[in-house]
Amino acid sequence: MDLPRITIVTPSFNQAAFLEMTIRSVLDQNYPNLEYIIVDGGSTDNSVEVIRKYQDRLAWWVSEKDAGQSNAINKGFSRSTGELYAYINSDDTLAPGALLAAANAFRSGHSWVTGWVMYLEPGGYEWPQMPRDMYSPVDWFMYNPVCQQGTYWSAELFKKFGPFREDMHYAFDYDFWMRLRFRAGQNPLMLRRCMGGYRLHESSKTVSLWDRFEVDFDRVRAEFRPFLTRSEQRQVDEFHRNRNWVDHRNKAWKALREKDVASARTHARRALPNNLFSREAWMMLLCAMRGY
Repeated sequence: MDLPRITIVTPSFNQAAFLEMTIRSVLDQNYPNLEYIIVDGGSTDNSVEVIRKYQDRLAWWVSEKDAGQSNAINKGFSRSTGELYAYINSDDTLAPGALLAAANAFRSGHSWVTGWVMYLEPGGYEWPQMPRDMYSPVDWFMYNPVCQQGTYWSAELFKKFGPFREDMHYAFDYDFWMRLRFRAGQNPLMLRRCMGGYRLHESSKTVSLWDRFEVDFDRVRAEFRPFLTRSEQRQVDEFHRNRNWVDHRNKAWKALREKDVASARTHARRALPNNLFSREAWMMLLCAMRGY
């Protein structure tokens, strides 16, 4: 079977606790045409020792200071000779058989492939993260609909529409998906199988820095907004107004119950513009300002 060369890049920084599981999830696929690259940002834990255990099976690796996650990934792909690309973070995993599934889809003519992934929680708990709807243009502005840990794209697409933005540290994958969807006119093939694992832990960016993701998501949506019709733009605006109202309302009331007046005031102020004519919004703000 003539399988395409797949390049996998793993960016890493001080993730020794999870790094070996990530490496093994890639190498244990036993995919015969794999090019695996690890770009470490100069870790000060024992990450380098872990990498060295597997260096004879890597196409290239380095441990040096970089400019962040997207810079590390771009550095890895700059050395790629593969036909199909993906990256897997150093605390996430590939699902068994994922590389072969992606390769077969690519061989059948699909240049962008994705699937669902499994959340990996502390204590060994798991639950599925299903991709969001991605049928209409509006769907892409509601959430990031693509599970990065289960996504592969052709080297040709990356060379035309990449690299990842290095001025964006939280939603650079979403930005790239939007380029593929709206500038390249591509839609991903959805594989009906688990393609990877998405680890949740206290030091992960998704858990500890989620508010910064939201800022980057807003930047991406603003950039691609002109691809929507006026009617679609109104639909997106209404969705996010409602979403922001519910989010900040819940956080404000929770903060008041916990006597965290500063947080209550912050969230009450952020909630109000999303629901100006709501009696609850004004009452909540009054309670927050009074501190009860």
